[in-house]
Amino acid sequence: MESISTANDVLVDNYGRRINYLRVSLTERCNLRCGYCYGSDGNSRIKGRSLSDSEFIQIIKAFSISGINKVRFTGGEPLLRQGIVEIIRETSAIRGISSVCVTTNGILLDLFLRPLIEAGLNRLNVSLDTLNARTFRAITGNDGFRGVYEAINEAIASSAFGRVKMNTVVMRGVNDSEIPEFARWALSENIELRFIEFMPTRRSAWGESLFVGEDEIRSKIGLDLEREVADRDNSGPAVTYRFGDLPGRIGFISAVSRSFCDGCNRLRLTSRGDLIGCLFGSRDVNLKNLLADGASPGEIAEFLSLKIKTPGFRRLPGPGGISIGEKRPFMRGVGG
Repeated sequence: MESISTANDVLVDNYGRRINYLRVSLTERCNLRCGYCYGSDGNSRIKGRSLSDSEFIQIIKAFSISGINKVRFTGGEPLLRQGIVEIIRETSAIRGISSVCVTTNGILLDLFLRPLIEAGLNRLNVSLDTLNARTFRAITGNDGFRGVYEAINEAIASSAFGRVKMNTVVMRGVNDSEIPEFARWALSENIELRFIEFMPTRRSAWGESLFVGEDEIRSKIGLDLEREVADRDNSGPAVTYRFGDLPGRIGFISAVSRSFCDGCNRLRLTSRGDLIGCLFGSRDVNLKNLLADGASPGEIAEFLSLKIKTPGFRRLPGPGGISIGEKRPFMRGVGG
């Protein structure tokens, strides 16, 4: 069978939500040991062979045929993946892909920033949960705070990304006292800071005593923030705000206290080839077998169009956020 279309089609799930965003986990390996992501079982390995670079590109081509225009590479830590620069280069050359992104913990960013920009990277997220070197060590088990901080500033100075996005998971008694400092820094720089509610994921140290909800985070910021209108093509879970004429932005990703599933526009691909319809859902499908059978990008795209509409593969919960009893993802394996 030849490609089902010479132009981009549209992926629409059984709830009528258009999907244009794919998160790709290149590896489950990480060079940090943050408890909310890596988990207490730090020596565990995710079973199954990782996709090769060419297999990743074949699948991304199939998604581009299906209307995906935004691809984000995650992990684990994606900069640990050998070939990351070439993967970015090949992805940026795929027709229809306009946004090529990386989410990184920043430890290796100083080494990769310029090569990634030259390869076509045009969006960057850096995870940073503290502005204090000692707290950074306590959260991550690593002394690399200064290097991450400097790499963020270098990325801002490059002007390659519009605003550099920064992800901060808020935990009571760990970093919640830093919320005002984070907000001041982000607003004064070309940073879009997203405060993320601590989610109850598998093997994490999540507990209600550590949870800080959006309302409390906003009260700690103490500023009269003005909500921005979301760009439909780049919509996501973050609700973003400005303050006066300052260049930065502040966003909130509040999966526990609020639901944003009705506007979800994303799918996730693991390093083993598992396609995940919902982060807290229970359905996935492996695409590696299609590649092994010699399926073309067009044939994979046709499969995707049908799979996305399968009842239960994508879900639409009630008005509240995720519940504590739901299936918990292993964040290191699904790319966050």
